[in-house]
Amino acid sequence: MTLLAVTLAALAAVLIMPSSPGRRVLDRLTAGGQVPVRQVGRRRWLVLVPLGVAVVVVAGTLGGGRGAAYATAGVIMGGLALRMIMGGGRRGRSIRAEAEIADACRALANEVRVGKIPADALASAAVDHPVLADADRADRLGADVADLWRRQSRLPGHAGLLHLARGWEVCRATGAPLSVVLDQIADSLGADQTVRLMVAGELAAPRASGKIMAVLPLLGIGLGYLIGGDPLAFLWREPVGWACLVGGTLLAAAGILWVDALARQAEHE
Repeated sequence: MTLLAVTLAALAAVLIMPSSPGRRVLDRLTAGGQVPVRQVGRRRWLVLVPLGVAVVVVAGTLGGGRGAAYATAGVIMGGLALRMIMGGGRRGRSIRAEAEIADACRALANEVRVGKIPADALASAAVDHPVLADADRADRLGADVADLWRRQSRLPGHAGLLHLARGWEVCRATGAPLSVVLDQIADSLGADQTVRLMVAGELAAPRASGKIMAVLPLLGIGLGYLIGGDPLAFLWREPVGWACLVGGTLLAAAGILWVDALARQAEHE
């Protein structure tokens, strides 16, 4: 039973472990390096998965099969809660980044419109828009600003920087009015953000339904008492109950992740 619980805990931790690029990815991108997002996520679960397995092993050593089963259920629920919290924070940061890039494009267009050259306009706009700060530093050092924006556009919520990079290159190469191009980019990004917010609002109900699934097992326990049973005693004393606890927790977590995956797929389409 302990071996089975350890295996299930490791599998569950791999499935529910959140992955996000973090600040280190941005630093490497700014420096010109290539850091796949998956690599950063892999480093995180390479630390946390052994930790979860260690918890199960210790609990199994101290409490036998019962301890391993309850520890496994706890690892699954803890990992699921962490992933959902991280996912919500990541979506929020992505939405804020999209809005900031659109605002930065408008500010940059305004600076160019008053007669500043692109380098000075970028420096002025970067004061109030941190998303442009790395590009301003790169420009001062003589680096390729458009290339930097291309790399940064791979970060969640920063896809608008790719359009900014293309517009910047075209205007530098052809002498086209930069302010007009920036206004068009800002309008396009604003429209895209409006659509994303509408989609996110429509997906709020399905996501809430997925979270309700997490409390259904508790309702099942209450129903068991209503029909004259003693489900908690069964889950605490019987090896079959321990297996049901682990299996039910894993299935509930899989259901919640499935609903969340469908919602994320709808957001990206």
